[in-house]
Amino acid sequence: MTAKEYLRQISTINMKLASMRWQIQSLKDAAVNVTPVLNDMPKAATADIHRMEGLIVAKVDLESEVAELTAKLVSITRTINSLPDSTHAAILTGRYIRAMEWREIADELHISQGRIFQLHRDALAALEKSIADYSRL
Repeated sequence: MTAKEYLRQISTINMKLASMRWQIQSLKDAAVNVTPVLNDMPKAATADIHRMEGLIVAKVDLESEVAELTAKLVSITRTINSLPDSTHAAILTGRYIRAMEWREIADELHISQGRIFQLHRDALAALEKSIADYSRL
C-alpha cells in the first residue's frame, strides 16, 4: 500500500463513521417507538415480538464497527505523528486529517505553498518508509 492509499483511508473511514453514527441514532429513535402502549385496540395478527431485540443487536453491531474504524483512525494518526520530522507530520495531519487546503497549511506553518508541496512529497516518502518498516515486523 502506498502512502497516499494509506492516507486516503482517513476520508473513507470518516464518511463511514458519520453514516454509522446516524444509523445508530436512527436505531435508538426506533427503539423508543417499540415500547408497548396499553390500549383496547386488538393486536395485529403478525406482531413482531422480536423487534426490540433486532434493534439492539443492530445497534451493538454498528457500535462495534465504529470502535474498529475509530481504532484504525487512531493507528493512522499515530503513524503520522511518529514521523521523525514534525513538519512532515503537521503537513500530513493538516491535509489528510484536518482536510485543510494547501494555502491554509502554508499559512499555518509560515512556509510558501511551493515549499509545502516539496515537504509533502518528502513526508509521503517518509510515511511510505515507515509503513514498509512496520509491515516487516
